Amino acid sequence: MTRKILLLVVVLFSSAIAFAQRTITGKVTDAADKMGLPGVGVKVKGTSTATATNQDGNYSIMVPSNNAVLVFTFIGYETKEVPVGAQNTVNATLSMSTQTLEGVVVTALGIKRAEKSIGYALQVVKGNDLTMTGDNNAIGALAGKVAGAQVTGSSGANLGGTQKIKLRGINSVTGGGSPLIVVDGTPFNNGNFSGSDANGVDLGNLAQDINPEDIESVSVLKGPAASALYGSRGQYGAILYTTKKGAKGKVKVEFSSSNMIEKVGNFLPLQNIYGAGGTQTFNTFGSTTPIAGQKYINDYDESWGPKMDGTPVRMYFSFYPQDPRFGQLTPFVPQPNNIKDFYETGFNTNNGVTVSGGNETATLRLSYNNAYIKGTYPNTNLKRNNLGLSSTINITSKLTAGANLNYANNDGLRPVQGYQGSFTGATQWFQRNLDINELKNYKYADGTIKNWNVSPSTAAATAGIILNNKPSDWNNPYFDAYENLNRDNRDRFFGDINLSYQVYSDLKLSGFVRSDMYVQRLRNYTALGGRSLDGYFEGKYQNTENNYEFLL
Repeated sequence: MTRKILLLVVVLFSSAIAFAQRTITGKVTDAADKMGLPGVGVKVKGTSTATATNQDGNYSIMVPSNNAVLVFTFIGYETKEVPVGAQNTVNATLSMSTQTLEGVVVTALGIKRAEKSIGYALQVVKGNDLTMTGDNNAIGALAGKVAGAQVTGSSGANLGGTQKIKLRGINSVTGGGSPLIVVDGTPFNNGNFSGSDANGVDLGNLAQDINPEDIESVSVLKGPAASALYGSRGQYGAILYTTKKGAKGKVKVEFSSSNMIEKVGNFLPLQNIYGAGGTQTFNTFGSTTPIAGQKYINDYDESWGPKMDGTPVRMYFSFYPQDPRFGQLTPFVPQPNNIKDFYETGFNTNNGVTVSGGNETATLRLSYNNAYIKGTYPNTNLKRNNLGLSSTINITSKLTAGANLNYANNDGLRPVQGYQGSFTGATQWFQRNLDINELKNYKYADGTIKNWNVSPSTAAATAGIILNNKPSDWNNPYFDAYENLNRDNRDRFFGDINLSYQVYSDLKLSGFVRSDMYVQRLRNYTALGGRSLDGYFEGKYQNTENNYEFLL
């Protein structure tokens, strides 16, 4: 009898438990657009029972009793708790958090962590802060925005020139030590193909291939501890660029445009009393020549000579028989703005269009950006095109595929820099009496180059005529600008494709295939008629780096 009663109690107790436990279903939606939210964590408060919503925002979970409370959590949204009670369907609406992603930072390998939980120096810069000044270089845009970061740029930085960044306290003995650049988890080659020639061209570092308009945020990891997952490549720190992604909602088309005018300024004050020469006495043609006694200016490239008081003299153009003023005397007077007037008004225009949107199954963001820079140095420019694609698609409720793909093209016509790099030495090595506008027509009809840094013949039969038209040290700056050309072109593709599988609400498997590849072409033309031997150079550099990742 006792056994029968005990059996009856066990059956009744089991039935009571079975009756108390039941399955709750429901849907989680966004308060803004009423669309389902996939991947929302749903947990029974105080227990380990949890699940996640599917691609439509639906879920199903077992609760122990009517007293159960469901907790709904999703990154960027307010956490919500809903008592179950007697209902079998529990729907929830989540609102965007007013502190969206605040305190959440992107660390190495794209891992998101709470800022308070990391034990090393890290700083985050928002993408909008990078584009306020219209800087076309993703490194140069960080200037003044990262504590302990030193950003420097060359004199040609406004035309895609080199921008360098060093993080304080992470330098090498040799003075090198640049941080690793990473874009959406893909290591990014930031090399530089500029040569070591003192009169070379600044081609800029490869980070200029990143479109600042696509940047959502930048995380700067300072020190080996921060970037340890990148190995020795991250020993000087790392700069992680996270690009903008598509979001659920209606399709949006956005257009952005910025335009700037550039002028060269801050010129050194120069004297306008003494002209070309090294003594206070004019050069004169000898008594045995038909033009005996005529004063003339030779190839001297400094201005410590006679006073520029209007004395009639033979200038360089009067030595060329092709010139209509051949043999004529002209006043020896100062040209106060002859350096300033060489430079032109440059402009920088940047236009972009973005299409983004998504639904409960997929998101997409497609962007195109065109930048054109006309340099302040004559006949120089830089053209840049960027195309970016970011997309995700929920193949099943737990399997998601994604892609972050970028294409960049740069086409530049750049100036020479350095000593004897055309007009870069004009402050010291130029004649204060030269009219820069006279030099603009640098070529006569027969192809002869009009050079200022030359001297006439002083022989009796050929006095006052140019016999050797090779400049002593300096070319006509307009000849350099329009004949000695430096062209470069680069095509680049970088990004990743990925798959992720949500095993549990707190466990996800992810795999990435990442690539960074480019082809760089260089062409240099040295024209006949200048100080250097004429010639042509062409170079081609290409590189491909692939990385494969599996994260758990």
